[in-house]
Amino acid sequence: MATLINEYEKLLHYLESQKPKAKANGRVKSPVVVKPKEEPVRSKRETVEEKTRKFIEESQIHSYVPPSGLQNQKIINQNSNGFDVQKFETMMRTRLIDDHKKLQSYDRPYISVTELCSCLRQAYYTRKRYSVNLSKKYQFSYLLMIQKVGNTIHEVVQELYDFTESEKTIVSEKYQVKGRIDGIRDSFLYEIKSIDVDKFKNRYIKEHYEQALIYAYVLNTEYDYKIKTITIVYILRNLKHIIPFDVPVDNSIAESLLSRATLLKTSLDRTEVPDPVGATKEQCQWCLQRSYCEKDPCIKIAQPFVVKQTPKKTEKPEDKKSAFLL
Repeated sequence: MATLINEYEKLLHYLESQKPKAKANGRVKSPVVVKPKEEPVRSKRETVEEKTRKFIEESQIHSYVPPSGLQNQKIINQNSNGFDVQKFETMMRTRLIDDHKKLQSYDRPYISVTELCSCLRQAYYTRKRYSVNLSKKYQFSYLLMIQKVGNTIHEVVQELYDFTESEKTIVSEKYQVKGRIDGIRDSFLYEIKSIDVDKFKNRYIKEHYEQALIYAYVLNTEYDYKIKTITIVYILRNLKHIIPFDVPVDNSIAESLLSRATLLKTSLDRTEVPDPVGATKEQCQWCLQRSYCEKDPCIKIAQPFVVKQTPKKTEKPEDKKSAFLL
Protein backbone atom coordinates (compact mmCIF):
# COMPACT_ATOMS: atom_id res chain seq x y z
CA MET A 1 0.00 0.00 0.00
CA ALA A 2 2.85 2.37 0.91
CA THR A 3 4.37 1.70 -2.48
CA LEU A 4 1.16 2.73 -4.28
CA ILE A 5 0.94 5.94 -2.28
CA ASN A 6 4.49 6.85 -3.16
CA GLU A 7 3.83 6.23 -6.84
CA TYR A 8 0.65 8.34 -6.63
CA GLU A 9 2.56 11.24 -5.03
CA LYS A 10 5.19 11.06 -7.76
CA LEU A 11 2.48 11.26 -10.43
CA LEU A 12 0.89 14.32 -8.75
CA HIS A 13 4.28 16.00 -8.48
CA TYR A 14 4.92 15.38 -12.20
CA LEU A 15 1.54 16.81 -13.22
CA GLU A 16 2.11 19.91 -11.09
CA SER A 17 5.43 20.53 -12.78
CA GLN A 18 3.79 20.53 -16.23
CA LYS A 19 1.38 23.40 -15.43
CA PRO A 20 2.24 26.87 -16.88
CA LYS A 21 4.13 29.00 -14.39
CA ALA A 22 2.66 32.35 -13.32
CA LYS A 23 4.63 35.58 -13.68
CA ALA A 24 5.14 38.05 -10.84
CA ASN A 25 2.13 40.09 -11.97
CA GLY A 26 -0.07 37.04 -11.71
CA ARG A 27 -0.53 36.54 -15.43
CA VAL A 28 0.03 33.17 -16.96
CA LYS A 29 2.61 33.11 -19.74
CA SER A 30 0.96 31.86 -22.88
CA PRO A 31 2.89 29.35 -24.92
CA VAL A 32 4.71 30.70 -28.00
CA VAL A 33 2.99 29.72 -31.23
CA VAL A 34 5.33 29.38 -34.23
CA LYS A 35 3.50 30.25 -37.39
CA PRO A 36 4.34 28.16 -40.46
CA LYS A 37 6.45 29.92 -43.06
CA GLU A 38 4.28 31.27 -45.84
CA GLU A 39 5.28 30.00 -49.28
CA PRO A 40 5.76 32.66 -51.98
CA VAL A 41 2.81 33.13 -54.28
CA ARG A 42 3.53 31.38 -57.59
CA SER A 43 2.32 32.49 -60.97
CA LYS A 44 0.22 30.22 -63.11
CA ARG A 45 3.15 29.58 -65.45
CA GLU A 46 5.47 28.59 -62.56
CA THR A 47 2.84 26.22 -61.21
CA VAL A 48 2.43 24.54 -64.60
CA GLU A 49 6.20 24.25 -65.04
CA GLU A 50 6.56 22.68 -61.59
CA LYS A 51 3.79 20.16 -62.27
CA THR A 52 5.32 19.32 -65.65
CA ARG A 53 8.74 18.77 -64.10
CA LYS A 54 7.30 16.46 -61.44
CA PHE A 55 5.34 14.58 -64.10
CA ILE A 56 8.48 13.99 -66.18
CA GLU A 57 10.42 12.84 -63.12
CA GLU A 58 7.68 10.46 -61.99
CA SER A 59 7.00 9.00 -65.45
CA GLN A 60 10.08 7.24 -66.88
CA ILE A 61 9.58 8.24 -70.48
CA HIS A 62 12.14 7.48 -73.22
CA SER A 63 12.15 11.01 -74.65
CA TYR A 64 14.20 12.21 -71.70
CA VAL A 65 15.45 15.77 -71.94
CA PRO A 66 18.55 16.37 -69.79
CA PRO A 67 18.38 19.34 -67.43
CA SER A 68 20.35 22.47 -68.17
CA GLY A 69 24.08 21.97 -67.73
CA LEU A 70 24.19 18.37 -68.94
CA GLN A 71 24.09 19.27 -72.64
CA ASN A 72 27.69 20.52 -72.52
CA GLN A 73 29.12 17.72 -70.45
CA LYS A 74 31.99 15.69 -71.87
CA ILE A 75 30.81 12.80 -74.02
CA ILE A 76 32.49 9.50 -73.21
CA ASN A 77 33.43 7.38 -76.21
CA GLN A 78 31.75 4.02 -76.07
CA ASN A 79 33.27 0.87 -77.55
CA SER A 80 30.87 -1.08 -79.72
CA ASN A 81 31.23 -4.26 -81.72
CA GLY A 82 28.09 -3.46 -83.70
CA PHE A 83 28.94 0.03 -85.02
CA ASP A 84 32.43 1.25 -85.92
CA VAL A 85 32.38 5.05 -85.54
CA GLN A 86 35.82 5.60 -87.09
CA LYS A 87 34.86 3.50 -90.09
CA PHE A 88 31.69 5.53 -90.60
CA GLU A 89 33.62 8.83 -90.32
CA THR A 90 36.01 7.56 -93.00
CA MET A 91 33.05 6.67 -95.21
CA MET A 92 31.60 10.19 -94.85
CA ARG A 93 34.98 11.76 -95.59
CA THR A 94 35.34 9.59 -98.71
CA ARG A 95 31.90 10.70 -99.92
CA LEU A 96 32.83 14.38 -99.49
CA ILE A 97 36.04 13.89 -101.49
CA ASP A 98 34.21 12.01 -104.24
CA ASP A 99 31.57 14.76 -104.49
CA HIS A 100 34.34 17.37 -104.75
CA LYS A 101 36.07 15.48 -107.56
CA LYS A 102 32.78 15.04 -109.39
CA LEU A 103 32.08 18.78 -109.19
CA GLN A 104 35.56 19.52 -110.51
CA SER A 105 34.97 17.27 -113.52
CA TYR A 106 32.01 19.34 -114.74
CA ASP A 107 32.42 22.11 -117.27
CA ARG A 108 31.05 25.27 -115.66
CA PRO A 109 30.64 28.03 -118.23
CA TYR A 110 28.85 30.36 -115.78
CA ILE A 111 30.22 31.99 -112.64
CA SER A 112 28.28 30.98 -109.52
CA VAL A 113 26.76 33.54 -107.18
CA THR A 114 28.66 31.96 -104.28
CA GLU A 115 31.98 32.66 -106.03
CA LEU A 116 31.12 36.36 -106.34
CA CYS A 117 30.50 36.66 -102.60
CA SER A 118 33.82 35.16 -101.53
CA CYS A 119 37.48 35.44 -102.53
CA LEU A 120 37.94 35.71 -106.33
CA ARG A 121 41.51 34.45 -106.09
CA GLN A 122 40.36 31.29 -104.32
CA ALA A 123 37.70 30.79 -107.04
CA TYR A 124 40.44 31.18 -109.66
CA TYR A 125 42.66 28.55 -107.98
CA THR A 126 39.72 26.15 -107.68
CA ARG A 127 38.64 26.54 -111.31
CA LYS A 128 42.23 26.17 -112.51
CA ARG A 129 42.42 22.97 -110.44
CA TYR A 130 45.36 23.95 -108.23
CA SER A 131 46.19 20.89 -106.16
CA VAL A 132 45.06 20.84 -102.52
CA ASN A 133 45.10 18.23 -99.78
CA LEU A 134 41.51 16.99 -99.94
CA SER A 135 41.93 14.89 -96.79
CA LYS A 136 42.77 18.08 -94.92
CA LYS A 137 40.00 20.02 -96.67
CA TYR A 138 37.42 17.46 -95.54
CA GLN A 139 39.00 16.55 -92.23
CA PHE A 140 35.68 17.33 -90.53
CA SER A 141 33.72 14.39 -91.90
CA TYR A 142 30.44 15.46 -90.23
CA LEU A 143 30.18 18.19 -92.85
CA LEU A 144 28.32 15.61 -94.94
CA MET A 145 25.62 15.30 -92.29
CA ILE A 146 25.37 19.07 -91.95
CA GLN A 147 24.83 19.36 -95.71
CA LYS A 148 22.11 16.69 -95.62
CA VAL A 149 20.36 18.39 -92.68
CA GLY A 150 20.52 21.73 -94.49
CA ASN A 151 18.95 20.22 -97.62
CA THR A 152 16.15 18.65 -95.57
CA ILE A 153 15.42 21.97 -93.80
CA HIS A 154 15.15 23.70 -97.19
CA GLU A 155 12.74 21.03 -98.44
CA VAL A 156 10.48 21.31 -95.37
CA VAL A 157 10.26 25.12 -95.53
CA GLN A 158 9.69 25.16 -99.30
CA GLU A 159 7.00 22.47 -99.05
CA LEU A 160 5.00 24.10 -96.25
CA TYR A 161 5.36 27.83 -96.84
CA ASP A 162 3.24 29.53 -99.49
CA PHE A 163 5.99 30.49 -101.95
CA THR A 164 4.90 31.38 -105.46
CA GLU A 165 8.12 29.85 -106.78
CA SER A 166 10.89 27.81 -105.14
CA GLU A 167 14.22 26.32 -106.21
CA LYS A 168 14.21 28.65 -109.22
CA THR A 169 17.40 28.60 -111.31
CA ILE A 170 18.29 31.94 -112.91
CA VAL A 171 20.99 32.89 -115.41
CA SER A 172 22.35 36.35 -116.15
CA GLU A 173 23.49 36.36 -119.76
CA LYS A 174 24.82 39.88 -119.30
CA TYR A 175 27.25 38.92 -116.52
CA GLN A 176 27.50 35.16 -117.24
CA VAL A 177 26.32 34.36 -113.72
CA LYS A 178 24.15 31.46 -112.56
CA GLY A 179 22.37 30.76 -109.29
CA ARG A 180 19.38 29.16 -107.58
CA ILE A 181 16.76 31.01 -105.53
CA ASP A 182 15.17 29.39 -102.48
CA GLY A 183 11.81 31.13 -102.70
CA ILE A 184 9.79 33.99 -104.21
CA ARG A 185 6.44 35.41 -103.10
CA ASP A 186 5.00 38.71 -104.34
CA SER A 187 7.78 41.32 -103.99
CA PHE A 188 9.79 39.21 -101.51
CA LEU A 189 12.84 37.10 -102.31
CA TYR A 190 13.69 34.45 -99.70
CA GLU A 191 17.11 33.13 -98.73
CA ILE A 192 16.92 30.12 -96.37
CA LYS A 193 19.96 29.26 -94.27
CA SER A 194 20.59 26.68 -91.54
CA ILE A 195 23.16 27.67 -88.93
CA ASP A 196 24.65 26.39 -85.66
CA VAL A 197 23.33 28.00 -82.51
CA ASP A 198 26.79 29.04 -81.29
CA LYS A 199 27.56 30.72 -84.64
CA PHE A 200 24.38 32.79 -84.79
CA LYS A 201 25.02 36.36 -83.58
CA ASN A 202 21.43 37.68 -83.76
CA ARG A 203 22.10 39.43 -87.07
CA TYR A 204 22.16 38.39 -90.70
CA ILE A 205 25.46 37.45 -92.32
CA LYS A 206 26.83 39.81 -94.95
CA GLU A 207 27.59 37.09 -97.53
CA HIS A 208 24.03 35.78 -97.35
CA TYR A 209 22.63 39.24 -97.98
CA GLU A 210 25.00 39.76 -100.91
CA GLN A 211 23.93 36.50 -102.55
CA ALA A 212 20.27 37.49 -102.30
CA LEU A 213 21.05 40.95 -103.67
CA ILE A 214 22.50 39.42 -106.84
CA TYR A 215 19.41 37.23 -107.28
CA ALA A 216 17.07 40.18 -106.80
CA TYR A 217 19.00 42.40 -109.21
CA VAL A 218 19.07 39.77 -111.97
CA LEU A 219 15.35 39.05 -111.51
CA ASN A 220 14.45 42.75 -111.67
CA THR A 221 16.68 43.65 -114.64
CA GLU A 222 16.62 40.52 -116.79
CA TYR A 223 13.44 38.64 -115.76
CA ASP A 224 10.95 41.50 -115.31
CA TYR A 225 10.31 40.84 -111.61
CA LYS A 226 9.64 43.52 -108.99
CA ILE A 227 11.55 42.35 -105.94
CA LYS A 228 11.64 45.04 -103.24
CA THR A 229 12.52 43.13 -100.06
CA ILE A 230 14.95 40.33 -99.25
CA THR A 231 13.96 38.03 -96.40
CA ILE A 232 16.79 35.97 -94.95
CA VAL A 233 15.39 33.09 -92.89
CA TYR A 234 17.73 31.42 -90.40
CA ILE A 235 16.80 28.01 -89.01
CA LEU A 236 18.97 27.08 -86.03
CA ARG A 237 20.24 23.51 -86.26
CA ASN A 238 18.84 22.65 -82.85
CA LEU A 239 15.49 22.91 -84.73
CA LYS A 240 13.95 25.09 -82.01
CA HIS A 241 14.08 28.61 -83.47
CA ILE A 242 13.48 30.39 -86.80
CA ILE A 243 14.71 33.99 -87.14
CA PRO A 244 13.80 36.00 -90.29
CA PHE A 245 15.33 39.33 -91.35
CA ASP A 246 13.76 41.77 -93.85
CA VAL A 247 16.41 43.77 -95.75
CA PRO A 248 15.83 46.25 -98.61
CA VAL A 249 17.25 45.75 -102.11
CA ASP A 250 20.37 47.79 -102.92
CA ASN A 251 21.15 47.91 -106.65
CA SER A 252 24.52 49.65 -106.26
CA ILE A 253 25.91 46.81 -104.10
CA ALA A 254 24.52 44.22 -106.51
CA GLU A 255 26.14 45.87 -109.51
CA SER A 256 29.48 46.03 -107.69
CA LEU A 257 29.30 42.32 -106.89
CA LEU A 258 28.30 41.37 -110.43
CA SER A 259 31.26 43.30 -111.83
CA ARG A 260 33.47 40.71 -110.14
CA ALA A 261 32.16 38.12 -112.60
CA THR A 262 33.73 39.99 -115.52
CA LEU A 263 37.02 40.27 -113.60
CA LEU A 264 37.11 36.55 -112.78
CA LYS A 265 36.11 35.55 -116.31
CA THR A 266 38.87 37.72 -117.80
CA SER A 267 41.45 36.30 -115.36
CA LEU A 268 40.49 32.73 -116.26
CA ASP A 269 40.67 33.42 -120.00
CA ARG A 270 44.07 35.09 -119.72
CA THR A 271 45.39 32.74 -117.02
CA GLU A 272 46.22 35.70 -114.83
CA VAL A 273 45.79 35.40 -111.07
CA PRO A 274 43.36 38.11 -109.88
CA ASP A 275 43.68 40.13 -106.71
CA PRO A 276 42.01 38.59 -103.61
CA VAL A 277 38.83 40.63 -104.11
CA GLY A 278 36.21 39.78 -101.49
CA ALA A 279 38.61 37.91 -99.21
CA THR A 280 38.36 38.14 -95.42
CA LYS A 281 40.80 37.29 -92.64
CA GLU A 282 38.59 34.42 -91.54
CA GLN A 283 38.56 32.91 -95.03
CA CYS A 284 42.32 33.28 -95.32
CA GLN A 285 42.79 31.51 -92.00
CA TRP A 286 41.25 28.28 -93.33
CA CYS A 287 42.15 28.62 -97.02
CA LEU A 288 44.09 25.62 -98.35
CA GLN A 289 45.37 27.65 -101.32
CA ARG A 290 47.07 30.20 -99.09
CA SER A 291 50.55 28.95 -100.00
CA TYR A 292 49.84 29.83 -103.65
CA CYS A 293 48.33 33.19 -102.67
CA GLU A 294 51.39 34.17 -100.63
CA LYS A 295 53.63 33.73 -103.69
CA ASP A 296 51.39 35.49 -106.24
CA PRO A 297 51.74 39.29 -106.32
CA CYS A 298 48.84 41.68 -105.82
CA ILE A 299 48.25 44.81 -107.92
CA LYS A 300 45.62 46.90 -106.14
CA ILE A 301 44.17 44.76 -103.32
CA ALA A 302 46.50 42.98 -100.88
CA GLN A 303 45.73 39.82 -98.95
CA PRO A 304 43.90 40.46 -95.65
CA PHE A 305 46.54 38.49 -93.74
CA VAL A 306 49.34 40.86 -94.85
CA VAL A 307 50.25 43.25 -92.08
CA LYS A 308 50.82 46.72 -93.41
CA GLN A 309 53.95 48.30 -92.09
CA THR A 310 53.57 51.95 -91.26
CA PRO A 311 56.62 53.99 -92.19
CA LYS A 312 58.58 55.27 -89.25
CA LYS A 313 58.54 59.00 -88.76
CA THR A 314 61.94 60.55 -89.09
CA GLU A 315 62.58 62.93 -86.29
CA LYS A 316 64.02 66.26 -87.29
CA PRO A 317 67.15 67.17 -85.42
CA GLU A 318 66.50 69.94 -82.97
CA ASP A 319 68.11 73.24 -83.65
CA LYS A 320 71.18 73.64 -81.59
CA LYS A 321 70.84 76.61 -79.34
CA SER A 322 73.75 78.58 -78.19
CA ALA A 323 74.65 78.01 -74.59
CA PHE A 324 75.29 81.03 -72.45
CA LEU A 325 77.45 80.81 -69.42
CA LEU A 326 76.22 82.81 -66.50
